[in-house]
Amino acid sequence: LGMSKIAWILFCCAVVFSNHLLFSGEVEVFVVNPLEKVFRDSKLVKGQGEVIELAGASNEFESAQFVIRAAEKFQIDSVEFTALVNAESGSSIPAASLQWRFVGFVPVERNTSDAQCGAHQDIPKGELLRLAPFDCPDPLLEDRSISVEAGHIQPIWITVRVPKGTSSGIFRGQTKVQTSLGDYNLPIELTVFPFELPDERHLYLTNWFQSSHITRAHQVELFSEEYWTILARYARDFAEHRHNVIYTPWRFIKVFREADGELSFDYTNFDRFVQTFLDAGTADRIEIQHIAHHGEKGRSGREILVYRKDAIDRKTGEVVSLPGNQGMEALLRNLRQHLREKGWLERTIIHVADEPSFHNMAQWKEISRFVHELIPEAKTIDAISSTGYEDSLDIMVPLTQNVATWFDDFKRAQADGTELWFYTCCSPWGYYANRFLDYHLSKTRILHWMNYFTGTEGFLHWGLTYGWEDPFGPAPRYPPGDSHIIYPGKEGPMSSIRWEMLREGFEDYEYFWMLENRSRELMQEMGIAQDRYPADFRSREICGQLVRSLTDYVTDPETFYSVRQQLAAEISEIDQKP
Repeated sequence: LGMSKIAWILFCCAVVFSNHLLFSGEVEVFVVNPLEKVFRDSKLVKGQGEVIELAGASNEFESAQFVIRAAEKFQIDSVEFTALVNAESGSSIPAASLQWRFVGFVPVERNTSDAQCGAHQDIPKGELLRLAPFDCPDPLLEDRSISVEAGHIQPIWITVRVPKGTSSGIFRGQTKVQTSLGDYNLPIELTVFPFELPDERHLYLTNWFQSSHITRAHQVELFSEEYWTILARYARDFAEHRHNVIYTPWRFIKVFREADGELSFDYTNFDRFVQTFLDAGTADRIEIQHIAHHGEKGRSGREILVYRKDAIDRKTGEVVSLPGNQGMEALLRNLRQHLREKGWLERTIIHVADEPSFHNMAQWKEISRFVHELIPEAKTIDAISSTGYEDSLDIMVPLTQNVATWFDDFKRAQADGTELWFYTCCSPWGYYANRFLDYHLSKTRILHWMNYFTGTEGFLHWGLTYGWEDPFGPAPRYPPGDSHIIYPGKEGPMSSIRWEMLREGFEDYEYFWMLENRSRELMQEMGIAQDRYPADFRSREICGQLVRSLTDYVTDPETFYSVRQQLAAEISEIDQKP
């Protein structure tokens, strides 16, 4: 053993012996795989882990968790970190790069199979973590201290942001937990891989939210300075979680009828909204909300109607009803010119009407032509429930189960130039992966391995901030956890373990992109024909160890990290010449 390894072993021994109650009958502190949802009464084994171990590239976030419980009620007062030091190079990662949060719990009163949003059949055994009712770990709390009942487990979540430019190697430090029963220490070890995660995102991610949710949760007035300050915090959080498509309301554009009868447009709030996310680096695409809606019979009917956009009379301030599609036509025509002037036109995508299907496709296509004629540069995007859209739709977003059903049809359209994403919304359930609270946490992260497995280019979910009437309470209408994946904090967004694992899944996707891209470059350098040996062969082989189909995949946390380690090793070694 080298002297640095001997020193590390002695350090770990000293930490364990210094914890006079560590792993004793009174207090237990140990590490748990971050893909494990730890309940207050989980059956955990003593000595499960004594070192917090993380591994990642520079410019990447990595998660870990440890738990603490005692035979009596006690208080956790704080968690502190030392800097992480590479003993061989002498370089370090500052303690400020590490963050800790208590994992909170939310009630699940009904399982996914009993939810009201269409999931009426039984969920296969093994797909649900627990049967309701139970309290589920999810929000990452802002509290800096917490009281823990006797015998209850309290998980503590750790996030490390590896600074850009960090050299590869093993960085070691210490975590100190201060409690009313004494102080306890855990060594922390971070392995930094010899590559860096790119700033660019190679997979599109959108989660829908409405400004009304933010104003209500934070009790601020829409478009007030307080609103813009809080929105900027959400934008920064989106950027840190690789969110790069921003759901943008056309209703923020004011239309006025002037004295001569002409219409004018005020983009003040629309522009500031978009610019807030551009400044945060999270608006690779501007996703304009739907300009049409289903008729009285809803999605089961044939009727799809363009939303009305009325004007404000400049002189009287009264709302003036504009006939037919006149308001929306004028708005889209003017919006095209405005987006061009701002330099935003090429990154704009626009929804026609949500979830069209076979029986209302004719009406949907008519409105799609209406949009393409008015803003031909903008791509149309919609969540869809069928095939057959041909050149009327530029970005197809089917449910994952429909990707499986019509996979060949979708891939042919993709080969012809149509983008292919997928989405989840209340469904699918059963063996399909989803981000429900009563599902394995691996099912949230593996969604984006499935993006790579299927060759899909983006992921859409409707529920970022919905269900905030009681965000920490039971979900009254939807499968548990489907309506929101973040929570309102005191002055901005509050994360969740699912939001963190969604980011880790997107970072995993970047690993696959890096391996495939570097393989392609190496093959070109060596003159290897890719029609005989495709550049994505090895990356897909590794992905296939976890994902065999959209309903056949591995959720075991240890296996998950083992395969990810293989992926990182492949990227690390590919530049080493024989």
